Amino acid sequence: MAPKLLSQSLLEIIDLNQKVFIGFSGGPDSSALLHLVSKVDSKFLGNIKAVHINHNLSKNSSAWVEHCKDFCSKCNIDLIIESVHINSDGGGIESAARRARFEVFKNILEENNQILLGHHSDDVAETILMRLLRGTGVDGLNGIEQNRKLGSGRLIRPFLDIPKKEILNYLKDHNINYIEDDSNKVNDFDRNFLRNEIFPLLDSRWNNFAQRINSMSHIVQERNVNYTNLFLEKHGGLVGHKIDINKLKTLQESLIIDVLRYSIKACNLAVPNSKIMKEIVKTFINSDPGPKSQVSWSRSDKEEPGGSITYKKGFLLISKK
Repeated sequence: MAPKLLSQSLLEIIDLNQKVFIGFSGGPDSSALLHLVSKVDSKFLGNIKAVHINHNLSKNSSAWVEHCKDFCSKCNIDLIIESVHINSDGGGIESAARRARFEVFKNILEENNQILLGHHSDDVAETILMRLLRGTGVDGLNGIEQNRKLGSGRLIRPFLDIPKKEILNYLKDHNINYIEDDSNKVNDFDRNFLRNEIFPLLDSRWNNFAQRINSMSHIVQERNVNYTNLFLEKHGGLVGHKIDINKLKTLQESLIIDVLRYSIKACNLAVPNSKIMKEIVKTFINSDPGPKSQVSWSRSDKEEPGGSITYKKGFLLISKK
């Protein structure tokens, strides 16, 4: 049986009249997604392509490429293969690999193109718990976006409300072979530790544990949208790449931080963590800044670049680092 969301409303999630790319690792999630999409009306197949990224991190990388070629051939889907070399830059292999993947996706996507990824509801729960353990803000509790802009196109995650077990059932029902990456069993990675050790334990105590976190995430998303609308209605005039520091100082600190957050987002920069935010407030609000006052940051876990804030003639200037 196909995952219920996709079996009922696949055509409502994606536009098959436009080019559709599928991020295809050969693993269980992307294999189920690719197989399912390949079953659409044959007149749309010419608009669908798979994208496999060889990260060159495993001795099995070449074998995985061959598996993906064979799988796509059987599904009558064209396959694009991209090879990347990962440089962690101190931010970890997982983050670096993710950044490399998304850079490839951005380069491929043109206007109105879509790329589909196989993230599911268990991934949402893992992401939220990881962020909580790292000290996330309220935005981090939003989880993973199902549909968002990426480069010139859109990134869509059709499985986001589907539990992993439903995807595995789909693979079993359709006798679909997929790649099992041995590195997913190595608990040295925080996400693997949560997935392999912690989540099964939690689920044994609280059934459908991941779905419970997803429900909370949806509530937080709605509340965050409401707060954003109200905040921008009252303080939107301060938000931008150039902020009047005297007007900013009339606000309480929590609102100052929100003005900074929304301004940094508006500049398409990665929002710094809470420690950097407090440093910005200390440098520019609680002290007397001068022309040499500056706070910079980077976020290796984000797609967006880091940023920098400087002071000039009564204004805070936000720019790319």
